[in-house]
Amino acid sequence: MEKIDQKDSKILFYLLQDSRQSLKIIGKKVGISHELASYRIRRMIKKGIITNFIVNISVGKLGYNCINFYYKFNNINPEIKEEIINYFINNKYSTYVSSIEGIYDFQVEFFMGDPYEYEAVLDEVKKKFHKYLIIEDSEAWIRGEYYNYPFLIDQNINRLKPYLYKWGEKMVSIDDFDYKILLELSEDSRKPTKDIANNLNSTISIINYRIKKLIKHGVIVSYTINVDWSKIGYRWFHLRINLSDYNKKNDILNYIRQNPNLIRILKGVINFVDIHCTFLLKNIEDLRKISEDITLKFPNAITNYQFYSGYKLYKHRYMIPKIIETNNPLCKSKN
Repeated sequence: MEKIDQKDSKILFYLLQDSRQSLKIIGKKVGISHELASYRIRRMIKKGIITNFIVNISVGKLGYNCINFYYKFNNINPEIKEEIINYFINNKYSTYVSSIEGIYDFQVEFFMGDPYEYEAVLDEVKKKFHKYLIIEDSEAWIRGEYYNYPFLIDQNINRLKPYLYKWGEKMVSIDDFDYKILLELSEDSRKPTKDIANNLNSTISIINYRIKKLIKHGVIVSYTINVDWSKIGYRWFHLRINLSDYNKKNDILNYIRQNPNLIRILKGVINFVDIHCTFLLKNIEDLRKISEDITLKFPNAITNYQFYSGYKLYKHRYMIPKIIETNNPLCKSKN
């Protein structure tokens, strides 16, 4: 495990909020020079703490939804397991691939738009791996609250960030040039505008104009980073709660929102879980304390809860596979 100090934690915090802000601004917020901020970021990249710089987009505005599949392995061996993992990593529709433990073994998240393509992907998975993968569960997300990692800067109260997506949003039209800009930013959200312009045979002013419009119409939600949390002693823990007293749901949610290690609250369909939340914690004991605390705070309100934890991440890229055409040109673009 890598050790980081308070300044590194603050740098991670501010990059998670906006990975495209300048080193000068980051340094000022942390209380160090921009040269030292640059050095510390490079050091965390070298240590594998910061894995890449990404852009978060509102996939709902582009006609997509997030669908998770949770699998158990069956008759598996290391060679077949590696084949399965590589298949999902290379699948253009997958956005998140990880090994997990708890109630499942393996998790894949897809961005799905065209229902016929969605059916084809599922059919291909079943044909290739039906002997080795058992679908235990699935969820289609309809909305999600994301939070801002206050534990990194010793803040006790979580603060709400904008939704990354909501089911049923009015679609926004983007053209091929917009899509190429999003691809550039998904590869490196800190990529200078000049480099994007050169790569796309355009100008800085046009790229800036397009990016501002994508932000204005809510396609670009934020710039952030992927962190290998295991490098600094954290793991993702997903807690699912089913309620016996549904009238207590909002009270329980508001109580959970005060936890500084809460990362997100998701609402899905298909799997009828009353509350699904994700924490970044150091160990299972921390999750046990949270679960028991909620149970004590709201006696007789909870039927049961279950958890799973991600321990190895293979892919995390928040980018749609292609443009879905729409007749609603909210964001007609021009050079």
